[in-house]
Amino acid sequence: MKPSVIPSEYYGDSTRWFIATVVSNQAPVGYEGRIKIRVHGLHSQSTQDIPESDLPWAQCLLPTTEGGVSGLGRIPRLQPSALVFGFFMDGVSSQTPIILGSIPHIELPSEIQLGQPEENVGEEKPEGFWNSLVEVFRPNNVNIDNDNSGNINNLIKSAREQAAISFFLNLGYTLNQTIGIVSSISYWSGMRTGINVRGKGLVGWSDVRWTDLKAFSNDYLKFTTQLEFIAYELKTTESQSNIRLLDTKNIEGRNGSVETFIRYYTKRIDTKLIKQTEIAARRLRDRI
Repeated sequence: MKPSVIPSEYYGDSTRWFIATVVSNQAPVGYEGRIKIRVHGLHSQSTQDIPESDLPWAQCLLPTTEGGVSGLGRIPRLQPSALVFGFFMDGVSSQTPIILGSIPHIELPSEIQLGQPEENVGEEKPEGFWNSLVEVFRPNNVNIDNDNSGNINNLIKSAREQAAISFFLNLGYTLNQTIGIVSSISYWSGMRTGINVRGKGLVGWSDVRWTDLKAFSNDYLKFTTQLEFIAYELKTTESQSNIRLLDTKNIEGRNGSVETFIRYYTKRIDTKLIKQTEIAARRLRDRI
């Protein structure tokens, strides 16, 4: 009788090494201790080609002085932008990365950072960085009436939706994730940035988060500033909401981008609101 073939994907006969850049260390539940990476030569640097949500969560090799079991020892402390070295356990399939260590390197400032040499991004007001991004990604020849925090007409509302879609797409969100974010904002506030019967600003922020917005920028009533603040929160204080959002594939349904943004970022658990927003999301998707 012919013996069965022993699987050898993880045996080490076809080791494939890599150098990668750390994208995120905020692993979702069940992935604790893993690091999201963008592998050089395998993953395009463009977030439009390969969005952040599609990148792999790599496991990390720890020293034998650590416990090696759940609840004991330390977790990896690698930070975003770190340069790491490792190998794929599954060889050429390249789906199961292991990080062996980090490589010291000198980071060069981006074009955006070079354009703001006096900006202190360590301060509690990092709005200059996000302001640069929103200006770069704003569609040309579109009037968003940026300073108007009151009522706006349908042309301005549509222009603001277009600007918001461009902004979040260029931050690396997929189209479905972007539609979920923008339709949630638009349905709740009508793209108005002031205080009205539905709440404060684009998403109806709580009093505490409205105070945070004011601390973020003196121009807190501007439309672009509030877009910047949403992106800033998703990368910092609302990073867990961001992880959930990046894991979404569809716009509608359970764990869709609309439900995820409303439940976890805006903190509203309202099934009727979610369903109504999903209808608005379909219309928004059809218009773009």
